[in-house]
Amino acid sequence: MIRRSFTDRDGVAWTVAESPPRVLTLIRARERRGEPRSRGRVAGAARFATRDLDMPCLRFESARQRRQVTPIPSGWEEMPEDELEDLLGTSTLMREA
Repeated sequence: MIRRSFTDRDGVAWTVAESPPRVLTLIRARERRGEPRSRGRVAGAARFATRDLDMPCLRFESARQRRQVTPIPSGWEEMPEDELEDLLGTSTLMREA
């Protein structure tokens, strides 16, 4: 996996790398004998954790933030640092895991 580092105009150090698509994580229903049933749930049903899916992304990480760009722009590995910073400007903030 290719990783690049650069410092933006504000002096913030960033690391940039491709992130593969995320997958759904199956959460097994736990044993609930002895617990009251809640309305709206199907007994024994599995549910999925909420996560972003679909495409891989270009991930920007600093000490304070994680951001992403989707889809991954071709040739990002050789882009000058000012173009990487322009990509950072178009990125979206990632939720904390």
